[in-house]
Amino acid sequence: MKVELYKEFQKYIAKSNYKDELRRVMVYVVSLIHQNKLHPSDIETQILGNHLSEMVNRAKNGKKLEKVDKKIFAKVSQQSLEMSQQVVDFIDNNIGKIAESEKYVLSIHFENMKLD
Repeated sequence: MKVELYKEFQKYIAKSNYKDELRRVMVYVVSLIHQNKLHPSDIETQILGNHLSEMVNRAKNGKKLEKVDKKIFAKVSQQSLEMSQQVVDFIDNNIGKIAESEKYVLSIHFENMKLD
């Protein structure tokens, strides 16, 4: 199945030092969004694109996002957390290791898409 990337994602890929890696992550994320029947707005894809770009940069450079208080994310749905974990696992397995806290911060993007 061919996945068409959002225009906002394409802009981040064009500016990235890790174009191939970021494209793979973004294709994966778009497929997850479609599978979960989410419909992000343009601003949500722009913000998500920035976060994914930064995640790939951290994975490639060995930098870690600071720890977060998991209690803050207690009201985030299981669906959003699972989607985020899938993205973190994809990056861990294909690009480089990232911090567990990425899952929680990323989950907010998917949660916001559910509220639209």
